[in-house]
Parts: sequence; structure tokens; C-alpha cells
Amino acid sequence: MAISRSLSFFVPLLVIFVLTNSTSSEAQTQDVIDEVCRQMEEYGFCNRTFHENMKSPTTDYVGLTAIAMDQTIKNASNTYDYIVLLVKNTTDPKFKFALMVCESAFSTVRSSFQTGLQYFNKKDNAGMLNVEHDTPRRQANCEASLSIQPTPNPLVDRNRQMRILIAMSLVTGHQLLH
Repeated sequence: MAISRSLSFFVPLLVIFVLTNSTSSEAQTQDVIDEVCRQMEEYGFCNRTFHENMKSPTTDYVGLTAIAMDQTIKNASNTYDYIVLLVKNTTDPKFKFALMVCESAFSTVRSSFQTGLQYFNKKDNAGMLNVEHDTPRRQANCEASLSIQPTPNPLVDRNRQMRILIAMSLVTGHQLLH
């Protein structure tokens, strides 16, 4: 009887403790996401990307870096494939040249982040950031080459997303050095 009374007292306390702790951890995760995403040109895209790809409601900078890098690689690969199709179907030589600049840029972004992921998996965060540091400039070369074209830019949204994903990866990755 005494054990039963003790359990009936402690079990609800344990449930409250577990729920409070997980809610607190989720709030801490959101605080970290907010810290990163407030530095981005589009908070909503950043926040949504993290939340849609988290395996649990709580994570840290390591987990967020993994998400950002994975999404950067996927976006760069998909965009690269799209650009290859555009190059094949473009007859305007100036536009074709601009697209080829983009093809090279997205190839570099993709390969840099694939190599960066290898460093990340070895916990060599300095090496990871070193191979990724030039990617914003390469991606910007694509935007610049298309900005002088009279044709509507078919990569506006893809370039915007790529800029944000690269920035998310670099910001979270830099936090791993601290």
C-alpha cells in the first residue's frame, strides 16, 4: 500500500519532469535555429528547411550543419542537372555561355560540399569550411552571368535558395569551431 502511494506520487512528477525537459530542449533548438536563420536573407526558408529535415525535435549545431550541408548538396545537384538540360536546349550563344558559367558554378558548389561532408564526417570542421569558403563567390558568378542576359532568368529562385543554403551551411559550420 505504501509503495503504491509512493508510485502514484512519483510517476506524475516523472512525467512532468520528462515533458518539461523535452519542451526545454525543443525551445533551445528553436533558439539555435533562430540565431542562424535571423542571419539569412529569408528567415522562413531557413527555418522551414531545418524543421522539415530534423530527425527529432531537438538538435544542435552539428545536426543543423548536417541538415544544411545535405540540403545544399541536393539543391546544387538538382540545379546542376537542370542547367545541363537548359544548355542542351539553348540556341542563343550568349545565353548558352551564361548557362555554362552557371553549370561550372553549381558543379563546384556540389563538389565542394561533397568534399566538405567528408571532412565533416571526420570531425575536421576547419577542413570542411576551407573547401566550402569559395562557394558563395562561385554561386554569385552564376547570378552575375545571367543578370546581363535579356532573356528571363530561369534560375532566379534556384539561385536564391542556393545562396541561403550555402549561408546556412557556413554559419552553422563556423559555430562548430567554437
